[in-house]
Amino acid sequence: MQLSKFKYLFVFALFFVTGFTLAQKDAMNIYDGNNLYHSGKTIDATDRYREALKINPNNQKANFNLGNSLYKNALQIKASKENFIQGGKKVTPDSLAGLVFEEAAQSFAQVANSVSNKDTLHQAWHNMGNCYLQKKEYQNAVDAYKKALKLDPKDEETRYNLAYALKNLPKDKKGGGGGGQKEEDKKDQKKNSAPQQNQMNKDQAEQLLKALMNQEKKLQDKRKQKQEDPGKSSVDKDW
Repeated sequence: MQLSKFKYLFVFALFFVTGFTLAQKDAMNIYDGNNLYHSGKTIDATDRYREALKINPNNQKANFNLGNSLYKNALQIKASKENFIQGGKKVTPDSLAGLVFEEAAQSFAQVANSVSNKDTLHQAWHNMGNCYLQKKEYQNAVDAYKKALKLDPKDEETRYNLAYALKNLPKDKKGGGGGGQKEEDKKDQKKNSAPQQNQMNKDQAEQLLKALMNQEKKLQDKRKQKQEDPGKSSVDKDW
C-alpha cells in the first residue's frame, strides 16, 4: 500500500513539473513574440504566438497578440505592390491580405468569446471591427464596433470608426441612423476581432505568410549586403 501511494505521489509530482515546464514554454514564446513584434518583426512574432497556442490553445493573451501581429502582417501585405505565387497561381496583395485580416478577426473573436475582463473585451471587439473595416465588410464592422461601444461608450476612436463604417454601408442596409462624418480610411491601430469564417483557409494563409516571410528575408539580406559592401559597416535598426 505504501508503495502504490508513493507511486501515485511521484506521478502527481511528475505531472506538476511537466505542466509547469509547459507553462514556462508557453510564456516564453509569448515573451519572445512580444519582443519580435515591438522590433517590427511581426511575421516572426506570429510564429511565436502560434507556438504558444500549440502548447496552450486556451491562452487568450497569445490569441490576442496573434490577432495584432496578423493584423499588422495584413496591412504590410496590402501595401505591397507585388503579386504572390501560390500553387502556380497569382494571388493579389488584397486577396492575401483579406485572408490574413480574416484570421486576425477569428483570433480576436476567440478572445471576445472567452474572457470577461471589460477592457480586454472592448479592445477585442474594436480590433475585430478594424479587421472587417479593412476588408470592406462594413456590416460586420458596424456590429463589432457597436459591441465595443457598449463596453466603453466614451471611446472616440471606436465611435469614429463606427461612423465611417455606417457611412459606407450599402444604401439598402442603412437604417435610420448612421450619418457620416469625415471620411478617412484607416483610423485603426489601438486595439485590433469577429466571428465568421467566410472562405478562410487557415493553411493557405499560413503558407502564403511563410512565402512572404521568405521574400522579406531575402530583401533584408540584399539591403544588408548593400549597406555592408560600400563601407563594411552594418546598420541594424529596431523600432
